Amino acid sequence: KVFLKRGGAAHFSLARALPLGMVLGAFIIFAIVGNVLVILSVVCNRHLRIPTNYFIINLAIADLLLGTTVLPVSATLEILNCWVFGRIFCDIWAAVDVLCCTASIMSLCVISIDRYIGVRYPLQYPTIVTERRALFAMLGVWVLALIISIGPLLGWKDPPSDDDTVCPITEEPFYALFSSLGSFYIPLVIILVMYCRVYIVAKRTTKNLEAGVMSERMDANELTLRIHYKGSHTQDDCSVTGKGQMRSSLTVKLLKFSREKKAAKTLGVVVGMFILCWLPFFLALPIGSFNAKLRPPETFFKVIFWLGYFNSCLNPIIYPCYSREFKQAFIRILRCQCQQRKRQGWQTYNYRSHMSPANHTYADNSSVCMNGSQQTLSFGCEWGVLETVVWCV
Repeated sequence: KVFLKRGGAAHFSLARALPLGMVLGAFIIFAIVGNVLVILSVVCNRHLRIPTNYFIINLAIADLLLGTTVLPVSATLEILNCWVFGRIFCDIWAAVDVLCCTASIMSLCVISIDRYIGVRYPLQYPTIVTERRALFAMLGVWVLALIISIGPLLGWKDPPSDDDTVCPITEEPFYALFSSLGSFYIPLVIILVMYCRVYIVAKRTTKNLEAGVMSERMDANELTLRIHYKGSHTQDDCSVTGKGQMRSSLTVKLLKFSREKKAAKTLGVVVGMFILCWLPFFLALPIGSFNAKLRPPETFFKVIFWLGYFNSCLNPIIYPCYSREFKQAFIRILRCQCQQRKRQGWQTYNYRSHMSPANHTYADNSSVCMNGSQQTLSFGCEWGVLETVVWCV
């Protein structure tokens, strides 16, 4: 997406340029600083280095690249009311604009797929979404964005204007349709489908977990029971029955699922704001390209154009508002406290489990420790120590 066509003599007004420059300058600085904070939050905090946050970093990189390379040029064009950078740079700038915006939107698409997997398969998630697969997905986002953005550089555009003081929007109808479908509508359909499925799965699973009717039988790759007898080094597989086992397995499932659902809610807000910011532009662009009579007024187009840009500085606001971990990470970074030490656990949940005397009585103190890569549930009993380990890597 690029600016509407503007030609003729530039009408420069200092009274207009100063306040506009201050507003757009603050907007650009906020977008840059906010997305840098998002990236540093993950880099400087070990417990945030999980595949979901890799995708968030990818989103922040796209928005940061937009803020550092595209927005300053766009702001200059708005303030001066004419293009001053030459014809070649106009084409390059337009391509980078499409590249960054498409990569940002596709990152949200990948995030929605990741959240569906996290909610639908919370225990198997770490084996499905590995670090290697996450990196390949991030690379795929940029490859697809490059394919969509490179068209005008290869000649898929309107004939160039003779006036070098304008940087016209690429109004070639079929490219406008192609870029709108690839950059927005197809990712939007995927995002909506994924979040509808997330809602359905979350509602059903929450109901089952709260009612305590979730199946207690878990696959071998989800649950390993290890029994250590006093004075013995042998280790045997076993199955545990009774209230203690029911509570322990339900607790692990509930904690893991609750974490995934909370992440889905946060990212759902991100997606909602994305739709509000981008939908007006991607409605106006293809319609106006095919029918000149339906083109919106230039002022209105500028508003919806910058509304799409505004989305790039919204995400750094949403994360700390809806995610306590990101909020704490932001505060530590602003206080110059980059957390590099390894933590054994980031959230600890305590509960009490009891069994009838006939089935042996478990110790009063039990805990579940979740660290993003592993969950460990341990508790003691009269005849030894029973340690249940649920591997999530």
